[in-house]
Amino acid sequence: MEFFNIGTGELVFLVLLAILLVGPKRAVELVQQGGRLMARLRREWMAVQRDVLSEVQALKEETLGAVEPSLREDLRRVAEETKALEKEVQAIGRPAGSQAPRGKGEAPLPQPVGPGEDMAG
Repeated sequence: MEFFNIGTGELVFLVLLAILLVGPKRAVELVQQGGRLMARLRREWMAVQRDVLSEVQALKEETLGAVEPSLREDLRRVAEETKALEKEVQAIGRPAGSQAPRGKGEAPLPQPVGPGEDMAG
């Protein structure tokens, strides 16, 4: 176990040294105080994390709220352009199965290739 770059053996040595220096009763009190301090630090750290996460979430919502109208407008414009292109393609294209009259010597038009098919057929 590493805690502040102190290994387990070093930690045991420090605990034994504390017991020798301050006595067993006072050493127990110091360990209890240290435990309470660590618990308080952990609670404070968790509170800081919650505050930071809530601020990040608020900024995210604020940013999305500011960008959303622009994104909706872009999406509407793309949808309109797509419909216009579909109408243009339908106006140019012929219904499936119909053949336009060909002049002499004209080669037949190639058939469209579907997904998963290759040009070799």
